Amino acid sequence: PVPPLGYDDEYVLEDVEVAVADHVQKVMKPNFAASWEEVGPENELEDTYALSSMSSLEEAIKNIIQYLGLQPCERSDKVTEGKSSHVLYLAGIYRGGHDALVRSKLALDSSGVTMQLTVRSTDPSVSEVLATAIA
Repeated sequence: PVPPLGYDDEYVLEDVEVAVADHVQKVMKPNFAASWEEVGPENELEDTYALSSMSSLEEAIKNIIQYLGLQPCERSDKVTEGKSSHVLYLAGIYRGGHDALVRSKLALDSSGVTMQLTVRSTDPSVSEVLATAIA
């Protein structure tokens, strides 16, 4: 028998958090509407969320972009001053090479921001991951 080489070691592992944004590569779509139609409604999911911790449209947009890791398109990350509603367009490629598009309709009122999130992707599981990520 061959004697074992070295000694048994123990290592402390750090906690690691993997977010949705870690699975996405940002992609600029110069014509979001055309891309939206190209992907089509086959794998479309839609849900509405109350973002009660958000006190402005700008804050909501910043957090949505950061959380989903998608690229804002057509300068939709900029809100016209004084507006109480806005539409954010986001695009990217999800792990595995799947196109991912998000249309986020936002409305601000006294209770915070309400968001209607619509996701389209070339893969139904990607649509589900992105649509449920905010919840």
